[in-house]
Amino acid sequence: MSGWVVFYAAVAACLVTAWLVVRRDRYAELTAAPEEFAGSEAERKTFADDREVRLAGVHEFAELADRDPSLRQDFVDHVVVQLGYGGHDVAAWQARLWPVLLARLRRGSWLFWPGMDLHVKPIVLHDVDLRGCELRDVTFRGVRFAGTARFGGAVFTRLVSFEGACFARHALFRGTAFEAGADFEKVTFTGTALLAGATAGEQVWFDHARFSAHTDFSECAFADVSFADVGFAGRTSFRDARFGDAFFGGARFSGHTDFTGTAAERLRFPRARARTDVYARRSWPPGWALGPPSPRKPGHWAEVVSVEQG
Repeated sequence: MSGWVVFYAAVAACLVTAWLVVRRDRYAELTAAPEEFAGSEAERKTFADDREVRLAGVHEFAELADRDPSLRQDFVDHVVVQLGYGGHDVAAWQARLWPVLLARLRRGSWLFWPGMDLHVKPIVLHDVDLRGCELRDVTFRGVRFAGTARFGGAVFTRLVSFEGACFARHALFRGTAFEAGADFEKVTFTGTALLAGATAGEQVWFDHARFSAHTDFSECAFADVSFADVGFAGRTSFRDARFGDAFFGGARFSGHTDFTGTAAERLRFPRARARTDVYARRSWPPGWALGPPSPRKPGHWAEVVSVEQG
């Protein structure tokens, strides 16, 4: 019996040690504060167990950064860490933090801070609303967006990455400007993916992304874009889109597909195919059409072929 007691005591000690290590690392992440903030009353408040006190500390830190531009990026980084530190009701905690940050990221706000970076680690973000914001370097790699994510009219002045992210509901990017391109590789779009009117001055990647519902790229304008091995499961529109080099190698179209008015310097559809066992209205770009079914391949598919080759 004593042997089992020793065993369970050892297990408990290991669990406690692991918990302390995690808490220490989280504390170290939060305490990486600038000298002007370190040791201040505002800093003490941001580590309080009481959320109202902690939120008051965040507001005080923001006001310090309003007066001292050298603190602004530190404040943004601090809030990003706090977003993942909400416990069992993290959604409610994030809802309290976002307004403090967004007031300083939105163009037109009297508090606007230009040139901010936003680097979010793989956490769950609830009801993100970056409409009208302007940011520089942005990463959301591996982030899960719970609730509708709104980026309409946002401006990203450097490369933005959503690689491996998951939009659990709708992803709304109407009129978003990706001035230095964007990376949406391996992103899962569960709900509506709205990129109508979005623009990109450099390359945009959607390779291996999955669009499960309505997908709208109408009137977007991308310098170059890659949709390699992308799955379009729902109604998909590229109506009046403008591209430089548009690559759809291995893409799969399962529903209604509309390329009416699409213009590109170069369009490529190697190995791209569409389902033939469902009712779907499809309009392909000039010079492209759906070829004959391929019965030897799994499922009911036909390849998108050049008219000259078909």
